[in-house]
Amino acid sequence: MSGGESDRQLAGWLIEAFVRLAKADFSVRLPRDYTRDTEDTLAFFVNLIAEELARLLEERERDHQRLQQGVQALSESFLRLAAGDFEARAARSLEGDPLDVLAYLFNNTAAEVGDAFAELVRQRSVLAAILDSMIDGVLVLDASGGILRANLAIARLLGWPHGELVGRSLSSLLAARESPLAVDPTGTLDDDRFRDRRVAFVTSSGDVLTLTVNASAQRDGSGALAGIVLVARDDRELQQAQAQLQLGDRLTTMGLVAAGVAHEINNPMAYVMGNLDYVAEELEGARDAARERGEGAVTLAPEVVGELLQALRASLGGADRVRQIVRDLKAFARADEAPATNVELPKIIDSALSMIRNEVRHHARVVKEYGATPLVVASEARLAQVFLNLVQNAAHAIPLGAADRHEIRIVTGTDASGDAFVEVHDTGQGIAEEHLGRVFEPFFTTKSSGVGTGLGLSICRNIVAQLGGAIGVTSRVGEGTTFRVTLPAARPSQLGRSRPVVAMPPRAPRRRVLVVDDEPEIGETVRRMLGRDHDVDVVTSGALALSRLDERAYDLVLCDVMMPEMTGMELHERLSRARPEVARRIVFMSGGAFSPGGRDFLARVGNRSIEKPFEARVLRELVATLEPSS
Repeated sequence: MSGGESDRQLAGWLIEAFVRLAKADFSVRLPRDYTRDTEDTLAFFVNLIAEELARLLEERERDHQRLQQGVQALSESFLRLAAGDFEARAARSLEGDPLDVLAYLFNNTAAEVGDAFAELVRQRSVLAAILDSMIDGVLVLDASGGILRANLAIARLLGWPHGELVGRSLSSLLAARESPLAVDPTGTLDDDRFRDRRVAFVTSSGDVLTLTVNASAQRDGSGALAGIVLVARDDRELQQAQAQLQLGDRLTTMGLVAAGVAHEINNPMAYVMGNLDYVAEELEGARDAARERGEGAVTLAPEVVGELLQALRASLGGADRVRQIVRDLKAFARADEAPATNVELPKIIDSALSMIRNEVRHHARVVKEYGATPLVVASEARLAQVFLNLVQNAAHAIPLGAADRHEIRIVTGTDASGDAFVEVHDTGQGIAEEHLGRVFEPFFTTKSSGVGTGLGLSICRNIVAQLGGAIGVTSRVGEGTTFRVTLPAARPSQLGRSRPVVAMPPRAPRRRVLVVDDEPEIGETVRRMLGRDHDVDVVTSGALALSRLDERAYDLVLCDVMMPEMTGMELHERLSRARPEVARRIVFMSGGAFSPGGRDFLARVGNRSIEKPFEARVLRELVATLEPSS
């Protein structure tokens, strides 16, 4: 072969070899010819390049396979971790290898996630134990009112199996399905919470259970509402205990003021009895003198008649004063079941003052500044307890024997929002700043032993709060103390309509009246009051009344409420069944000392009633309004 042909052949082989190399055919080899140095050298280098490229390709394939296996192993480990297998670990490879670094990081992360999950489980277990150990019921709601969690207490209160509450809606547990809390729980929150709201729930048996509920909103990291936590408390026993404390405090207060009330009663009773003794002696003396003279008629000198009338009028005035004191005591001592009515605050304050006037007058002058004050809806007895406590505290803050230098000022009026307020200010020693924040705490007192129970102001606060009001205090040591009570004014819908004034006829037609009272003196007194103008019969028991009613018809039956053997209530019920037209003609006489059941009875039947003691004028006006029996 000529030299030119040999060169062309070598060039062709080189081109073919490089093309195959470019196509990743690393098995290409050139024949070597050691007789020709140049061609052999080129073949050597081509073969060397091909061998190196083949080695690199093989190494890359091994690395790719190892990487693929490592990634697959990591993926499987991640899947196990995601499925909750916190023991999943990735196999380690050569130190410094990227896969080894990834495996190292994964193993550390898996360990930390496992520890965090274990801590989360522990905390959830602790939280569940805490919730289930609470005596208050807890409901965790989502933003739409669905129940996410419920503790054992709320399940027991509502009578549901523990697991059946989760997934229900709050509205399904409420007695008022259309209430704002049922329709839009989040809309009832004020500044993301509400406090001490009375909410009526329905139990699994269909009964209604009213609980005291507190609520707070739960928000996520962006501030969006995530849910609501409701805490419900069954405070029926607490309310009963508070009622007992209030009763105990009222009885204690009554014991403290008993001496003063006795003084207030004994003073008028002294001249009532003295004047009546004087009248009786004068009349008996005139009667005896007429007998000695053999005269049938008793004559009295005009000046003697004037003295007797003056003595009788003074006795009537004293008896009326005693009656007012008894009414004030009755309002204060009335059971808490007494219904709320429209109350005039100045009238209640005057009642409280009348009971402790004798105690207060040794400490200070009482100054009353009664401004225009709206009516409030409350129990007279409970409000009387509040103001009696406040005035009594004011008196105790002032030393005895300095009444001319001290005063208790009582101010009433209307605040800027239209609510009623009462301020009781004393010029006593004041309250130290460190004690001022504790004056409403139960059993806290700065008084000496035996003076007060430490419950008075706490009970005052509870009573005022239950009426929707507020009580506050300001004080400066050495200058005095002011308590301010604010109560919501009665709404127009709560104000009763005034009754039209009915003109009384100058003289009523003659009527037939039956008086039923186990106290014969009461019956005889009524007979004297009405006997001049009407026919009056008196019996002393319900059984005798039934017998007399069988004998004749009466236009009016004046009946005592509380009597032995057969009460006035029982007499009315028997007549309602047998002779309802007679039952409607009963007017009850009440001394006021009857049970809450008696008050409920009078409110239910609708018959009129009058309170003892009553005046002859009241009885005559009552008879004048009657229609004659058929």
